[in-house]
Amino acid sequence: MAVFKRGSTYQLRRRVPKRYRSVEPRATIWASLHTDSESVAKRKAEEAWAHLVEAWEAKLSGCSEEALERYEAARELANIRG
Repeated sequence: MAVFKRGSTYQLRRRVPKRYRSVEPRATIWASLHTDSESVAKRKAEEAWAHLVEAWEAKLSGCSEEALERYEAARELANIRG
């Protein structure tokens, strides 16, 4: 998982896989993980990414309500201060 420190906070940065380009307009995901701990950042990044992938899969299958729930879960996870 690509986490890097920007200032005193870790960030998640990862390219959107080609499979999801039809449902995700961004080519690269950038998200603050709101932590200065590398171990916490890695854990949060993995969980946030998993939620994003689940959201994209739901969008691909036509389940927009489920996709929105997964996307919001990923946002909440990244915004939890750790």
